[in-house]
Amino acid sequence: MLRVHDWDRAWRTLPLGVLGAVTLIAVADPSAPPYERAVTFATAAAVAVWHWWMVLAHPGWPERAPVPMAVYFAGFLALAWVLSSRHPAYTLLVVAGFPTAFATLPGRHAYLGVAATALVVVGGPAALLDAEDPWPIASALAGGTLAAFIGWSIRTLEGEVGRRRAANQALEDANRELEGANLRLARLGEENAELQGRLLAAARQTGVAGERGRLAREIHDTVAQGLAGIVTQLEAAEEAASDAEAVRRRLAVARNLARESLTEVRRSLDGLRPGPLADSRLPEALSALVSDWSAAHELPAALTVTGTARLLHPEVEVTVYRAVQEALANVARHAQARKAGVTLSYMEDVLVADIRDDGVGFTPSGTGGEDSGAGGFGLTAMRQRVVRLAGSLEVESAPGQGTAVSVTVPAVSAEAGREAT
Repeated sequence: MLRVHDWDRAWRTLPLGVLGAVTLIAVADPSAPPYERAVTFATAAAVAVWHWWMVLAHPGWPERAPVPMAVYFAGFLALAWVLSSRHPAYTLLVVAGFPTAFATLPGRHAYLGVAATALVVVGGPAALLDAEDPWPIASALAGGTLAAFIGWSIRTLEGEVGRRRAANQALEDANRELEGANLRLARLGEENAELQGRLLAAARQTGVAGERGRLAREIHDTVAQGLAGIVTQLEAAEEAASDAEAVRRRLAVARNLARESLTEVRRSLDGLRPGPLADSRLPEALSALVSDWSAAHELPAALTVTGTARLLHPEVEVTVYRAVQEALANVARHAQARKAGVTLSYMEDVLVADIRDDGVGFTPSGTGGEDSGAGGFGLTAMRQRVVRLAGSLEVESAPGQGTAVSVTVPAVSAEAGREAT
């Protein structure tokens, strides 16, 4: 199937085919002298070279370069007219100027080429001015009109073919882009599946790490503190071995701590609230905690509640309770304090618990001190609990100046907690 550029090349080669055919006729004509035939052949060769150089050797000029093509077409018509005057067979070469005008001249210049060709066909301007013979004028008008119509039709068809070819090319480009997009989507789907697998694995690892942290905090808040209290009471009983009443009192406290620790372990494993918070509000539970701690360690301690106490989300109350419990445990183990105090402040959007003592203090940025107990896990576990609720924990201390621990958490209401679940 011929393409558009193949047809263009065929039309542009047509004058050479016509020239070769009529030249054979003219050279083979025995009526002309050999010298005349040689001149005719030389002129025909000049036309062939002229057409080859201007059209075939420079395929970018036809229908694109007006000036070179105007020079070419004028020279072509002039040489064709010279040849037609030497032998009548070359009239076909002049007629070939009609399609050549559309094959070489750009745009509307082709119609000027058709008019010029029609003028040469009828014999030049002199024939048109001969009023006695109207045939040249009619022939020029008819031939030029027919050639112009045929040329216009061919260009219209070529334009339509070009538009369809452009549309098909655009469709092919769109299909290629769509295929590329589908391939990219497929790759993205594979990458998303791989990423989802990684996220699930990371989520599982995060869940395992979170559960381990939770269990570590629960064990520290229950077993570790309970065992530490029991050890303290047993050591005190050993030191007071001569005082039977003191020994019995210390052993009773140790027994109660063991029972409470066992209960707390069971509740922690079941994911329930700490025992003191199961049946009472946070201020009452802290009051009991401070009183029991004061009695167990024989140190003065008091709880102060400011603001309007209200029921908060279980996680908030558990976090504050465990923080006070841990801070008091640190005071008992490391502070060597004479007294301690706890302040629970209910504010509009936060709940603050402050734990103070007048003990030996420590340097918060250093090691040891009140955070050295339980393998250094005390304040770390407390901070992890608080940070989980978007809260903050601050420790202020200095050697010989006691310690103040401040825990601040959002005051999320219990109703909000039930709505979230």
